Amino acid sequence: MNKKNILICLVLLMISGCISGKIPEFTKGAVAFPENVLGKIAMPGSGDIIRAIANITLISSEGRYSRKMALLLKTPSYLHIETMPIFGPADFFLSANEESFKVFLPGKGRFYVGKATRENLFLFFKVLISPGDMVSILAGLPPQIMEGNLSEYVEGRLYRVDIRSGKRKWSLWVNPDDYTLTKVEEIDDGRIIYRATFKDPVIINGIPYPERIDIEVEEPERANISIRYLDLEISHDEDAAAFDLRTPSGVVPVFID
Repeated sequence: MNKKNILICLVLLMISGCISGKIPEFTKGAVAFPENVLGKIAMPGSGDIIRAIANITLISSEGRYSRKMALLLKTPSYLHIETMPIFGPADFFLSANEESFKVFLPGKGRFYVGKATRENLFLFFKVLISPGDMVSILAGLPPQIMEGNLSEYVEGRLYRVDIRSGKRKWSLWVNPDDYTLTKVEEIDDGRIIYRATFKDPVIINGIPYPERIDIEVEEPERANISIRYLDLEISHDEDAAAFDLRTPSGVVPVFID
């Protein structure tokens, strides 16, 4: 058999499927309605409060900070964080809700008060993410996006949904086997603001929560946050006051807006 006939046979075999190659999947429009994909992501109940103990490591231009912390989370934007030192009392407290953002540093006698903005959260965690979106990330949920143009793709074994609003774009990667969120990325005017990756989901009350979260920050400066949950549970009876720190006696608040 001459070379020309061999080539023809190989082409026919490939067309008939006898020879198969693994081609990376990246198909636009493979998911008919991206709203359905997002709607299938399991969400906690409106009264659910996530209680967690986590090891949190922050690496930024200022160095490496690693602590064990207790967290309370409630969607859409309620957050409480405090350190759990091996010895002595907690030396860092943070609360956020729809109205306020507060941080207390007992060792320095400083009590900071401001609005719940991403600029204020950046002062302490070096991530330009709003407290509300941080709540979503810590719970392994999509960010709080009010509106935008949706497009969908199949990327490997995952669904990817892009949401565009002006110069901002959010990309969400969803595992179609169980509709868990595996990664979120925010881009503003072509610049990657952050990328959050969710790993090792654990099911609590029928809802999957990630046991590990890695946040990579690109803008305005590079930083990495690694979160590993040691304990995670859901409650319904927490006092709402935990999400609004009181001004400590004898301490004059510092307004940071």
